[in-house]
Amino acid sequence: MIWAASCSGNREIGGRIIIARVRRIGDISLNQAFLIATALILACTLALGLSLLGYYYRTLRDSEQSLKRISAFGDVLFAASRISAERGPTNAALGLERSENNPALRRLSAFRQASDQAISRIASGPTLGAAVDGLRDRLAKARREVDGLLAQPLAERSRDGIEQAIFGMFAAYDATRPVIDTAMTDLLASDPALIGEALTARMAGELRDYAGRLGSYVVIAIAHGEPMSDVNRAAFEQTRGRVLQIWDAVGERLATHQSPAVRGAQAAAAREFFGAGLKLIDETDRRLRVPGGSATPESFTNAIVPSFTPIERLRDAFVDAALARLSIARTEARTALVFASAVTALILIIVLLLLLASRSFLFEPLMLARERVIDFAEGRLTQPIEPRGQKPEMRHLFQALSTLRSRLVDREMLDAERSRLTAELKVQADTDGLTGVLNRGALERAVVQLAEAQEAPSPIGLILLDLDHFKAVNDQYGHAAGDAALRLSASRLRGLLRDEDIVARFGGEEFAVVVPNAGEARLAEIAERLRRAIEGKPFPLDDGRAITLTASLGVARISTAEDVWPELLKAADGALYEAKRQGRNRVVTSQAAG
Repeated sequence: MIWAASCSGNREIGGRIIIARVRRIGDISLNQAFLIATALILACTLALGLSLLGYYYRTLRDSEQSLKRISAFGDVLFAASRISAERGPTNAALGLERSENNPALRRLSAFRQASDQAISRIASGPTLGAAVDGLRDRLAKARREVDGLLAQPLAERSRDGIEQAIFGMFAAYDATRPVIDTAMTDLLASDPALIGEALTARMAGELRDYAGRLGSYVVIAIAHGEPMSDVNRAAFEQTRGRVLQIWDAVGERLATHQSPAVRGAQAAAAREFFGAGLKLIDETDRRLRVPGGSATPESFTNAIVPSFTPIERLRDAFVDAALARLSIARTEARTALVFASAVTALILIIVLLLLLASRSFLFEPLMLARERVIDFAEGRLTQPIEPRGQKPEMRHLFQALSTLRSRLVDREMLDAERSRLTAELKVQADTDGLTGVLNRGALERAVVQLAEAQEAPSPIGLILLDLDHFKAVNDQYGHAAGDAALRLSASRLRGLLRDEDIVARFGGEEFAVVVPNAGEARLAEIAERLRRAIEGKPFPLDDGRAITLTASLGVARISTAEDVWPELLKAADGALYEAKRQGRNRVVTSQAAG
């Protein structure tokens, strides 16, 4: 009742404090106006923020889509370039004998793996799937033609077969054009403004292939051992013109390009291919027209292929520059989105902080004080009292709560100490001081409580154990030895019993064991085990000697009823007397046990 009145009084005090503070801040209409203004500000901020976020989100989504499409387009161009580059080691291998340790064949295998990996990187969706499948089929056919020639000795390879194998690799590259067309269409559908980058990157890829074809026509002539045929000469000159035409077109598009990597790759291509590379092709072509001119497909291929690398770097640099520009646009869109989100969130946070400040400085301290008072009323004193609020009234309130908690903690400690001492006194009153087991009075109370606790009548067993001729032990060895033997006897008895069984020193050298819910045979078996435990092992003394003891046991069993203890004790005592009369060191069960 006192605690309830205290909690009620504190709630009333808290209510008066809240009312007083509200009156100091302003009247109710101002609070309502503040809430309405806050709601309007939040609504306007959200509307503006959501519109800005929607715009920047769409911009970011479009940037990411364009970046993904041009990256896919770059993968297609790279795969086409790898197929074109595969012709170099193919040409070199066609002019050599096949052997297991041939470096040219190992290089050809590596280039084929690179081509296959590049093709597998193409994101073949519903639009690219058929074109990619056609590319794989055509490339596989061209490789089979090459492998058929490589399986033959070099001397048996026909000139026409070598020429057809090289043209087959031309056709394999031509099969990449439908894939490039489809990827380019997908790219321009997402962002038509990328048409300039797409066309220039494609022209750079075509430039690499046509440059390689110039070298392949020379390889065909080397394999024939004579100048180019009229047909191949015409194709060679046409390809050469196409290379120069594409180079001029690329140069015009890159004239104003700002990327240092693109301009550097352009200069390297002009120097290494359109300078040294074309010169090597022309000189080799002239030597083939002179009788006795010598060259091998491998030596020419190894010399000309490095000059194609700057063209590949030019294409990659241009694609990378486009990717970088789109990445910057995506980053700017993401930054704008994040900034708009941050500004919107900041305004919302400022408004919310105004509400949270009033709650933090007024309502939360009062609610916390209320919780602590309830904790005190229910005996929970572990929570510390932390001062809350900036006003003197709040500080004084929490100081008072802290003082009250300290006094309650002191009182609880005193109650705990009193309970501990009471428990210790009860244990001392119920325990035999020598053996540590229950004494007779505690045993009698335990049996009565056991009988009362059982819902249905249930038998209770009692075993009375008397150490035979124990007086002789005291007379021969001394009382200290007798006390040690009693302690060891109690320890052995406890070690053989269950947790629910009760063992007590009944007086002198006599012990009593109460066994709940034990059948007659089980009770007799327990008594026999106790007897053997006393007899079976001597009791050692501190001076090195040992005492041999035996015990007589009387067993009784009776169903729970009123005055169960006197009846049970009488029956067990009679059985113990009969065990002693029969010569001791035995177990006798009361015939009257029920």
